[in-house]
Amino acid sequence: MNDQSIEQPIDQPIPVSIEQLLLRHDTWRGHFHDFSAQPTIATGFDELDNNLANRGWPLGNLIEICQPKIQAEWQLLLPALHKLPGLIVLLNPPQVPFCQAIIQAGINLERLIVVATSDKNHFIASFIELARASVGAVMAWQPNETLSYTELRKLALATTDGAGLCVIFRSSTNQQQSSPAALRIFARPISAGLELTLFKQKGFLQTQQARPFAIPLPESWKPVLAYNLLTQSLGTHKTDSKPRRLASVTPLRGKR
Repeated sequence: MNDQSIEQPIDQPIPVSIEQLLLRHDTWRGHFHDFSAQPTIATGFDELDNNLANRGWPLGNLIEICQPKIQAEWQLLLPALHKLPGLIVLLNPPQVPFCQAIIQAGINLERLIVVATSDKNHFIASFIELARASVGAVMAWQPNETLSYTELRKLALATTDGAGLCVIFRSSTNQQQSSPAALRIFARPISAGLELTLFKQKGFLQTQQARPFAIPLPESWKPVLAYNLLTQSLGTHKTDSKPRRLASVTPLRGKR
């Protein structure tokens, strides 16, 4: 008996209407800004919320903040950190956080964990696992090695698997590099407060140069800003003296 081949039916693509495509949150529709309704959390600054899609920090997305030097990152994200539940993870912070200042800012040290990595590969692996774990917030500082677009893409994809606030701080020299981050901000301290420029925002067609705007800061921030302005003018730089380790996790504790 001769074997006879049995033809398998070929799966036909399911037709999709334009209306169905427009219902997807990831479908870009030019200048129409309401297409990407996604979970957000208010920044705590009216001027910043007014300039952001959906009026807040996008959750489950990669946010990139470029800055000249170390500055008031905590203050910019502090109102959102107060509202978010869960852990706050600091990945590769450039300096050891000052516990008393964090307590005065209203952050419970029991929520705070510091993760230090020795190289770029372990930084990427740590960020991916933390983002997917949907901790309350991940605040990461780019390692000394430059991150490629492909590596940033891995970070961005990991954030979509979670639902937390994921922010990476990078040098202003990386501002011209292409990035898959959903939101990119240039921030620099000025005498009146903090000047912000939203030079990329998912869902917005950038037809002209973004205009900077300033957010006023509380009186308690002024000493921090004044110090940052002084260090920038002097061009000081502190070298990293951390020992070489693959990764270490340190929960912060302090006397109250």
